[in-house]
Amino acid sequence: MTSQPEYGHRTGRGLDVLALVCLILIACSLRPAASSLGPVLSEVQGAYTLVEWQTGLLTALPGLIFAICGFIAVPVLKKIGLFSSLVMTCVLIAVGVGARVLVDNWVGFAGLTVVALAGMSIGNVILPVYVKTRFPDRASLGATAFTVSLGLGAMFPAFLTAPITGHFDNWRVGLGVWALVPACALVTWIILKLARSVPNLDQPAQDTHEADPPRRHIFTSSKARYMAMFFGLQSVNAYVQFGWLPQIYRDAGIDPVLAGLMLTVVTLGGIPGGFLAPQIIMRNILPRFFLVTFSVSAVCGYLGLLLVPTTVPVLWAILLGYGGFAFPAALALITGRTKDVSITARTSAFVQSSGYVLAAIGPLAVGGLLGLSGGWSVPLWFMICVAALMGVTGYLAATPGTVDDELETAGPRGGASGTCGGTAGLRGGMPGQK
Repeated sequence: MTSQPEYGHRTGRGLDVLALVCLILIACSLRPAASSLGPVLSEVQGAYTLVEWQTGLLTALPGLIFAICGFIAVPVLKKIGLFSSLVMTCVLIAVGVGARVLVDNWVGFAGLTVVALAGMSIGNVILPVYVKTRFPDRASLGATAFTVSLGLGAMFPAFLTAPITGHFDNWRVGLGVWALVPACALVTWIILKLARSVPNLDQPAQDTHEADPPRRHIFTSSKARYMAMFFGLQSVNAYVQFGWLPQIYRDAGIDPVLAGLMLTVVTLGGIPGGFLAPQIIMRNILPRFFLVTFSVSAVCGYLGLLLVPTTVPVLWAILLGYGGFAFPAALALITGRTKDVSITARTSAFVQSSGYVLAAIGPLAVGGLLGLSGGWSVPLWFMICVAALMGVTGYLAATPGTVDDELETAGPRGGASGTCGGTAGLRGGMPGQK
């Protein structure tokens, strides 16, 4: 039995399963372009004769592109709609991942990597809108599927890229195979559209909300700034690990496949983290304590890599994986430390966009420090400092109170501009919003 809910799309058991499969496939497409590169970074370096700054730039691209496209994703959604936005996401990822392995120069490889990352970053912002509108009565199911699928999309490329490369004796096959995931997502998304089961955001259920009162810019909230720093620092950890961790293990003398497996262990933490970390924040279960433990765990993991990388390599990977629980916790803080929907949207745009700017600097800095020092000691001390600061900012971000309270205390002052205020036009199209 099917029904026609408020956004003009058909629902029913079969269609809902197809919609969930589509969500999983698209979410799984939002990480492989980044997490598949680390296990074959040495081969890519050799193929294009890269120097350290070029390799560092490749590992910094995810954070940089995510920061830039965080500002344009919502205007794209408002301009071309939900269906076309996610078509764009899938096409950009598939073309970027598939075509970058066919070029013979570094500029082309980097440029097509940017294409894939642009699709990923737009999907990062827009896919939660699909979750809200397509699963309004099963928000927990949709949110969990989204978060866990992000973890799977990071884990499987980290685990399988090196074995696939070894099997075919060709790193281009190991990287290019991941274009199949967004291609399958695109086919499923089109089928869902043909079945008239894609929400139409041009037909909001209600648009009777009163005009929002003037608000100060989100930047004036100290909590929002701490959240942005926490988000950025945990992203530095994540993208340094995606780009450099297998190489750190390989330079210590570990087999390439085992080095890739260590990154898999780290990314595997995204699955339990996707379940547990949001509960810690949303249910207020000692959030500051747990955020500090994520930081301490990451510090210990980096110390292990610095002092005895080959003694118990899996232990250091496990510690870094637990430190990675900070990512879903950072996303949950955006919701848990805001009340009004418009403040949530503005805070999300500010935290993610500014946080990814910081994330872009980290891997580039690691590459530069590696080139200057000629070894991993200085870069790893740098990451120890990053992990420690992550704990400090996480503790401050998780203190009681909300961004809304801080903005009200500061008093009204002419609304926000740019991306931070650019989501208001979508409010009528989000379920449950008045």
